[in-house]
Amino acid sequence: MATYVRIAGLIIAGVTLFGCAATNGAKPNPTSAAAMKDPTCLTDTGSRISPAPGQCRGVGRSYSNQDIERTGSTSAGDALGLLDSSITVHK
Repeated sequence: MATYVRIAGLIIAGVTLFGCAATNGAKPNPTSAAAMKDPTCLTDTGSRISPAPGQCRGVGRSYSNQDIERTGSTSAGDALGLLDSSITVHK
């Protein structure tokens, strides 16, 4: 009897883990009207918390890897200084 319970437990655990691995849980991120109007409205953050409809996930500036590579700088500090004049990098 104990063997059957162990086998059933392993099967249930395997099915549960497979089900969790099969779904990515990510929802499509439609661009909100607020993000289109405000360039400081961040639509992608590290948080999975969904904002209220029509609101930003965060406020700030975001630069992609392509933006940083386009500057031709060899350090992130130099690249950010070129991308945004309000950023000051102390060495």
